[in-house]
Parts: sequence; structure tokens; C-alpha cells
Amino acid sequence: MSRPPLEVADVLRASGQQYCSKHALSREQHRAMRAIQLCRTAVLGGHVDECDRCGHTVISYNSCRNRHCPKCQGLASARWLAAREEELLPVPYFHIVFTLPKEVAALAYQNKRTLYSILFKAVS
Repeated sequence: MSRPPLEVADVLRASGQQYCSKHALSREQHRAMRAIQLCRTAVLGGHVDECDRCGHTVISYNSCRNRHCPKCQGLASARWLAAREEELLPVPYFHIVFTLPKEVAALAYQNKRTLYSILFKAVS
């Protein structure tokens, strides 16, 4: 699999400091950004794989394993999606995303089951 011409890590390495100087990031956001910047680089260490027949070597760098990293979570995301697709019935589906008004959001967060029940009754 070939590397895309530009990755999130490349953008963060090029502009992350500039962005941070203009915006207040939380500690967790700084950690995630730093992890993505360092993911699969020599800074995190790595290992060398060598073919015992021809001697060809490949360096593999360690991943950051941060849950926000697109490189690290790509496979987990694909597995999750495949598992969800197996649960689907052979019928047409519509996926709808909407945002609740902030006055309702706090109530909904504390009463998820009730809210979902009301919403499903309304759409059925």
C-alpha cells in the first residue's frame, strides 16, 4: 500500500505550532497532536525486518496508538465498520444525523433511553 501524498501528521508538523499559538488547546488536544506528529517516526523507535533469503531490509517505526490518530485507528475503524455492516438487514437504509437544541441536549444526555424511545416513536 503506497503512502498518500499528504497525511494529517504532515499538516500538523508543518502548521501545528502556528495553530497552537493562535488557539487555546486543552492538554488532551496537545497530547493527541503530538502523538499524531510523532506516529511512525524514528522518535518512537522501531525495528528492522530483513529477508533471510535476499537480505532486503525494511525499517518499521512504532505507532503512537493514540485513539485520535488516523494511521493507528484506521484498521480499528475498518473492523468496526465491517462488524456493523454484518448486522444490517438486507433492506434500504437511511442514515440521518441531527443536532438537538442545547436546551434539550443536557436532558438527553442524562436520559438517553427515554429520549431515544421518544425519537423512535416520533419517526415511526
